[in-house]
Amino acid sequence: MNSTSLEGASVIVSIIAAAISAVSAAVVAWQAVQTRQSTRAAIDAVDVARAELSQGEALRDDALKAHIDAEMPRVTVTAYLHAEVLDPAESPASIFVEDRSRDLVTQTEYVLPRDSSKLLRAKGTVTVINDGPRFMEAQYRSDSDPSTRPLDLAVPPGESRTIEVSRTETVGRWVELAGWAQGDTSVEGPYEVVIFSMSYRFPGWVGAVEEHRVIMGGTAVEPVEGNASAWRPAQLNSSRQDPVSPAALMPQPFERHYFRNAPDDDVMSWF
Repeated sequence: MNSTSLEGASVIVSIIAAAISAVSAAVVAWQAVQTRQSTRAAIDAVDVARAELSQGEALRDDALKAHIDAEMPRVTVTAYLHAEVLDPAESPASIFVEDRSRDLVTQTEYVLPRDSSKLLRAKGTVTVINDGPRFMEAQYRSDSDPSTRPLDLAVPPGESRTIEVSRTETVGRWVELAGWAQGDTSVEGPYEVVIFSMSYRFPGWVGAVEEHRVIMGGTAVEPVEGNASAWRPAQLNSSRQDPVSPAALMPQPFERHYFRNAPDDDVMSWF
């Protein structure tokens, strides 16, 4: 075979090899596309399964919450505020008597700075009403001091319990709070204090914790007209227009948190 024939054969072999390479590359590319599509389909299937599982868990949680809501005691918390003066050197002077129709106001006046350290206690009552359907055993704090020990509270369906609460501040501090109510930003907080908090736990491995709070804001003193340094106990629960914001008890919207925990496990998982 001459050189020309050899060159022709070499060219043919090269063309065939190139064609085979091209076909192989096309097959590899097609397989890659198919693999990518298969992987995407698998991922999509996993995403769909996860979404269905999540939706199923959400539906189950909603059903559990609906059942718990139906069984939880329907609790109403109301609050009424009066006040009384606490002074170690004097007998306590009532500002508001329990008979709300009489609203007797003490004439005690405090002059600053002489009386700044005297104590004035804003005192009130919180009533917890259980409208059923379940007996309620809860814990509550009746003092604004967080170090106080929680106390037990039992309220059968259809009954109520009344608890005394109070906040004690110096006259000087009440005057500061009166200034804050009028826009004095130099006064340090707290301006509102949680004066009552109650926590009820639905019994069982799946349940809820319901929390009720009552805060006290404002001030228990008001200025004496014609004497810039004199203050007196404010007329709490009054409908008249006051020069400062009088103290008030304000029940907060209750909060309900749902939980589940495994048997023999006290750690609650919230949902």
